[in-house]
Amino acid sequence: MARFAALVFLGLGLLMVVASLVLPWFVLATAWADSGDLVTRDARATRWFRVGLIVMLGTLFLGGWVLRKKGVLNMVVVWAAVVLPVILWFPQWVIVHDSETSGEAAWLQQQHDNLTWLGGDVYRAHSERAIGAGMALNMQDPPLKLGAFRAPMVGVTSVGIAEVPDLIWWFGYNPAFSQFAGKGWFMAWMGVLFMGMGGFGFLRGAGGKRRRALLKRAALAGGSVSAIVLIAGFVPILAAGSSLKEARTQALAGDWQPAIASLDRAEQWMPALAFDTGIIFQRGRLESLMGGSGPCAKIYQVWELERAGHGGRAELLLGDLELKRELLPRVWARELSRSWLRVAVDDFNSGKIGKAGDRFAWLFEKEPMALQISFHRQLISLQEDKVMENRECQDRIEKIYKTFLRREKKGVIAASWWMLSQGELTAGNEMKALEARRKSKGL
Repeated sequence: MARFAALVFLGLGLLMVVASLVLPWFVLATAWADSGDLVTRDARATRWFRVGLIVMLGTLFLGGWVLRKKGVLNMVVVWAAVVLPVILWFPQWVIVHDSETSGEAAWLQQQHDNLTWLGGDVYRAHSERAIGAGMALNMQDPPLKLGAFRAPMVGVTSVGIAEVPDLIWWFGYNPAFSQFAGKGWFMAWMGVLFMGMGGFGFLRGAGGKRRRALLKRAALAGGSVSAIVLIAGFVPILAAGSSLKEARTQALAGDWQPAIASLDRAEQWMPALAFDTGIIFQRGRLESLMGGSGPCAKIYQVWELERAGHGGRAELLLGDLELKRELLPRVWARELSRSWLRVAVDDFNSGKIGKAGDRFAWLFEKEPMALQISFHRQLISLQEDKVMENRECQDRIEKIYKTFLRREKKGVIAASWWMLSQGELTAGNEMKALEARRKSKGL
C-alpha cells in the first residue's frame, strides 16, 4: 500500500510538472482587447524557468534511461532536491528584477488595499448617494508612495524579527506576487516536491543504510543549490543597499551628480527600485538642486507643492508633464497618473462632482487597468445617472478582479454590483436592477 501511494505521488508530481510548462506562472492584466475581453500576460522570467525545467526533466529522463532500473529512484529524489530551490527563486526574478511587471502588479495590489482597507467599509462608502452639502463619505486618496519593498538601506546584514519581512520581500514574496501568482508556478514546485517524496517513499522497503545514504545525498545536493540561490539572491540586495547608502552620503556632502549615479547603480542591481516613489522623489530632489527641470524634478516639485497646500501650482506642473506623457518611461508616467488621481479625489471630496467626473473619465482611458479609477468613476456615474458608464465600469472591475487571488475582492465586486443596481433602478430597468442586486449579494 505504501509503495502504491508513493507511485501515485510520483505520477501526480510528474503530471503537475508537465502542466506547469503550459499554465501561466504569473497572471497580470495588461490591456483590453477590441472585443472587450481582458488581456493578461505572464512574467518575462517564466520562459527562462520553463526552459530550465524542460532541460532538467530531459536530464532526469536521460539519466533514467541510462540507469534503467538501478538507481532511478535515487536520481529522482536528488533531482527534486536540486530543482525545488531554483523554482522557489522565481518570485525574486519577477518582483525584484522585472520592474515593468513588478510595477504594474504593485500598483494593482495597492489599489486593491486602498479600496478594501484604507477606504473603510467599502460596501457602504462607495454606494451612497449625496446628502445635503456633500457626499455621505469621502473617496480615499491613494497612498503617496508606491514600491515593491522597502529600499535595502537598513536591515540587510542585521538579524532580527523586524528584518524578516524585508528579507522575504527582497526575495520577491510580497503581496503583489502572492496576489497574481499563477497555477503554473504552484504546480511546478508542488510537482517537484511530490516527485521527490514519491521517489523516497518508494524505497521504504529498502535497507536503512541505503535510505540514509540517499537522504544525505539529497540533503547535500539540495543544500548546495539552496546556498547558491541564497548567495545569488543576496548579492543584488547587498550591492543595491551599498549604492543607496553611498548616494545618501554623497547627497549630504553636496555631491549631487555622483549621488544620482549611485541611485542609477542601485536600480541596476534591483530594477524594481526604479518605480519606488521614495527613490523617484530623491532623484527629483537632487535634480532640482542642480537646477534641472526634468520629469523627476517636476514630480518631486508637485509633491512639495501639494504638501505646502499649493494645489493650483501643482496642477499646472502636472499639466506640463502631461504634454510629455508619451515620452515618459512607464515608471514616471505611472507616478503622473497617481498624482492626477489624487487631484480627482480632492475635486470629488470638495464637492466638484462634475470636474471630478471629467478627470476620472479621462484617467479611465489613460489607465485602463486602474481599479480605483474605474471604481470611483462608477460612483460618479451613479451620482450623474449615467447608466451606460456605470455598466462599463462594473464590467471592467469584475474582469480585472478575476486575476486576483485574495478573497477580500468579493467586497469590492459586491459594492460595484450594488452601485450598478441603483443606477439601473434609477434608469427604470427594474429587472436589470434586481439581477444586479442579487449578484451584489453573491446569489
